[in-house]
Amino acid sequence: MVLISGGMLFTTLFMGYAVYRSSAIVWPPVGASKVALGLPTLATFTILISSWFCYLTRKAVKDANITKAKMELNVTFSLGLVFMLIQSLLWYKLRASGVYTHSGIFASILYAFTWIHAAHVFLGLVALGWLRLVMKSSEGILQKTINVERFWHFLAVIWIIMFLTLFVL
Repeated sequence: MVLISGGMLFTTLFMGYAVYRSSAIVWPPVGASKVALGLPTLATFTILISSWFCYLTRKAVKDANITKAKMELNVTFSLGLVFMLIQSLLWYKLRASGVYTHSGIFASILYAFTWIHAAHVFLGLVALGWLRLVMKSSEGILQKTINVERFWHFLAVIWIIMFLTLFVL
């Protein structure tokens, strides 16, 4: 249910973006410039590596190696925090260059997408923290790990789509 509702939210955002962008004569709009790719690229690699460690967490839980699972989960969580730090740096750089939410539709779209995604990453970090706490009990831990892993991978996929549509294309 969580993935479906999140998917619908982001699909709606992407559809609105597609309609606006396809009707624009130039992109980015006049007065706006493309965002430098450095921080978004770093964020992409960070979330992808984090997603890989989340997979390794599930694999370790499936192998009943909870000690290893906790280590992999700690790396996943830490990289999630790094991703959020990179997002914060991106927002700081945007503001420092005079790009605010009220700077036009391009800036509004950029902030809306990244803020909504960051809110979901925050929820993902909460889920990862919760998973770390419930790993003390082996009851249902594999299914709980799979559920959290799916959400984390979902966030990575959404970010990749955002990276490509907002920053690259």
